[in-house]
Amino acid sequence: MADMEQPEEIQNQTEENSVEESEAAQEMPTIEEQLQSAISERDENQDRFLRSQAELDNARKRHQKELAQMRQYAAAPFIQDLLPALDNLKRAVDAAESADHVDELKRGVEMVAKQILDVFAQHHVKAIEALGQPFDPNLHEALQQMPSDEYPPMTVIQELEQGFILNNRVVRPSKVIVSSGPTES
Repeated sequence: MADMEQPEEIQNQTEENSVEESEAAQEMPTIEEQLQSAISERDENQDRFLRSQAELDNARKRHQKELAQMRQYAAAPFIQDLLPALDNLKRAVDAAESADHVDELKRGVEMVAKQILDVFAQHHVKAIEALGQPFDPNLHEALQQMPSDEYPPMTVIQELEQGFILNNRVVRPSKVIVSSGPTES
């Protein structure tokens, strides 16, 4: 029986281990407590997710509304810059009624045209140079071909409507007449 008896040291360790295990068991939450904690955490995460989703939707709607307003009023600065030219054009028309000299009227209208072109330049709009240039279907719209001894074939010999480019994109091509080459005798 002496063999069966444990030394006192081992017996004390075993008792300490069982005390620690019982304390650890008391500190460990039960399965129900773990389940309730997990459910609570899930509900909090779900609530945070739904709130974040709602905030994102609201931000998206607000952004779309702002973009629509920007598009609606995007031309306002351009129009404000053109209004003085329109005022000057009206003055030129009024002056034409009492003008004795056509030269004065012509000079006034030319000033208004220059003012409009200056506003275009401020807004990155450039006139397309067409006269005497080789025909380019990206910049020109040929309305007609005419024989010309002065210009080689496929060269713009007359501009009927001036074209314009905005930031390297054609807003309106120049409407032109193109040379078909020398006249046949």
